Amino acid sequence: MSLIALAAVWQFVKPGPGDSSPPNLGPRLDSALVMTADCKLDEARKELAELKTAHATPEQLKRLQKAINDNGPPCEQKRLRRKAWTEAEPAINAALQIDALDRAASRLAAFVRRWDDGPETRKVADKIDLRKAQGLLDEAETCLARSDRGCLENRLIAAERYNRPELAGRIRTLREALSNLLASTLLGGHTVSAAPAQPPQVLNSEPPRQAVPAPSRVISTSPAAAPAVGQSAQQARKILSDAERELGQGNYKSAMDKADICATMIDAGNRECLALKQKAERLNRDMLRCVANGSDWINDRCN
Repeated sequence: MSLIALAAVWQFVKPGPGDSSPPNLGPRLDSALVMTADCKLDEARKELAELKTAHATPEQLKRLQKAINDNGPPCEQKRLRRKAWTEAEPAINAALQIDALDRAASRLAAFVRRWDDGPETRKVADKIDLRKAQGLLDEAETCLARSDRGCLENRLIAAERYNRPELAGRIRTLREALSNLLASTLLGGHTVSAAPAQPPQVLNSEPPRQAVPAPSRVISTSPAAAPAVGQSAQQARKILSDAERELGQGNYKSAMDKADICATMIDAGNRECLALKQKAERLNRDMLRCVANGSDWINDRCN
């Protein structure tokens, strides 16, 4: 009787075929999906096999298998790129050690063309750019020692294009030296010619005549009485023309320096020089802001 009652109870409380719940394998599936994203595909495949044994749902198994298949080609590409960089990096570093910067840059560019850019290549490119900018400033200092204004200006412009904040102090110092050199060059010809030498006095036996008082000095406003003013205007036009040419070539800092010299040392308060200086300053600010945002600066515009 007892056995009959127990059988009846069992029939009443036993779980039905749809009542069994599969184990919670969601966290394990998520971990395996992260493995595929990190290119740990062998570990992900191992986890797939274990999830099958643990009776994961078909949807879970299908999702993990798809992630493994989708990440296979890009992960293989990453593996080949790491191998290629391991081979290319020593040659690039060897070129850097002997200051063969162009050779190092060429090898790096060849790698990037084949395998695309990455954190390691950007780091090396940054190092090359810094070394090139430093070399240009070293050459600029040599030009300054020779008082070669054109050489100094060209090296400075080339160095500024690398936009290295750590070299801003050296560039500023050399810019000031260039301004002083330019001013001394321009003002060197702006001197009053010496008075002609007096002919030697002729000795005679005549008694000295009574001194005649000198006529009072009269300041004339005629054009012939102010050659220095005309010379200043001529030099102002020349340096303004140079500044406009630099502005047209995109050398904004050089244009600013020349316009400043024109407005302060050559022809104080010259409106054209002041206007050009303000325009060069505005374009220089816009260019720096444009480049900092990752855009291209072309023909005085941000693109």
